[in-house]
Amino acid sequence: MSAVVDSYRDDMDMSYAVDFGRDSESAQSQKRSRSPEYRRKGSAPARINGIHRRRAKRWTWGSGRGARMANARAFAGCLALAVASLATSAFGVTIDYSVVGTPGNPAQGTTGWGAVTNGFKISTKETTNNQYVEFLNKVDPNGTNPNGVYNSQMTSDALGGIDFSGTASSGSKYSVKGGTGRNGSPYADMPVIFTSWFSAARFANWLQNGQGSGTAAMETGAYTLNGQTSGNAPARNPGAQVFLPSRDEWYKASFYSGTGSNYFTWPTSSNTQPTNTITNLSLVNAANYGGTSTPTTTPIAVASYTNTTSPYALYDAMGNVTEYTDTSNGSSQIQVFGGSWATTLAQASLWNANASAIFRSTSVTTTSLGFRVAAVPEPTTIALAGTGLAGLAGMEWMKRRKKKAAARMQG
Repeated sequence: MSAVVDSYRDDMDMSYAVDFGRDSESAQSQKRSRSPEYRRKGSAPARINGIHRRRAKRWTWGSGRGARMANARAFAGCLALAVASLATSAFGVTIDYSVVGTPGNPAQGTTGWGAVTNGFKISTKETTNNQYVEFLNKVDPNGTNPNGVYNSQMTSDALGGIDFSGTASSGSKYSVKGGTGRNGSPYADMPVIFTSWFSAARFANWLQNGQGSGTAAMETGAYTLNGQTSGNAPARNPGAQVFLPSRDEWYKASFYSGTGSNYFTWPTSSNTQPTNTITNLSLVNAANYGGTSTPTTTPIAVASYTNTTSPYALYDAMGNVTEYTDTSNGSSQIQVFGGSWATTLAQASLWNANASAIFRSTSVTTTSLGFRVAAVPEPTTIALAGTGLAGLAGMEWMKRRKKKAAARMQG
């Protein structure tokens, strides 16, 4: 017998007993009916074959439509709460992440790279000028440029996408350049360039610290920097939440097929060299590289190649800008991947799955270097919703237990 129907019987009032010709004493001695309880005042609904007809929604079955609707509403509420919990984790800058699963995958046979013990997530897009401007205005509201996070070439060079105004109000010293770059992309959507490795690491620290204000928001977190702007890159701190991807993390997200020990040759989910084009952006297996032979003369808006991604949904893993990792060679050199808009056709094979390691100085800044961030995975929306539903079920069970205990005490 349904526990829900039992709970309704425990709440049975005198009007119901009178309606059906029973008083409270006889009701205790008689075998309880299997009929659902009439819970509203007024005349009882008629019976047909022992089942109460619905009349103007004046009664509900404990396990019927009313309860199902309540459960559906509860589920929707829990799901909405879970989604809201994830959405509110972002503040001024929102990062679109892709989860990289299959933990414990094997390394690629030739390079020995790509084996990652734990799951992680990585930005699907390179960090943009728009996102970096948000960072600059938060950590440097007065335009004093602490620890070189702003590079004047971001303004003076035609490929840079960020303006600086010393006369602007506090918190608004930096802005995205208006208009478009050489290839017609809005500056806001182009990857930020002229950043050193240390500036990229400070951006990651800032994200981890909740996108706070002032220098302190960028000096610790994934990396302990303490004013450092050159030299050896510090190791990633234990418990880091947002960081630059390691060599193996970047490599796996860009080349690993997701099954067995299979890696694609190119970070475009293909074993065929991608087409270098800046006009046919919907082409499958295309990328922004080739230099003036394309002719490509600048980075373009991130995620422009709508039908070309890595196996884990990374845009521009090939071309656009070369990207930092946090894997060093033990000195002031950091490993980089992906090639850039300036990579020539002859150099393209240097950036495929069989390439040798390529390093850049931690303090160098160029028109072809940028970055994307990675992070630890978080509970999924469904998992959070399940937790909420489990709590809801627990509260309902406790409520019924209390009702039954109270009825036994009165009896």
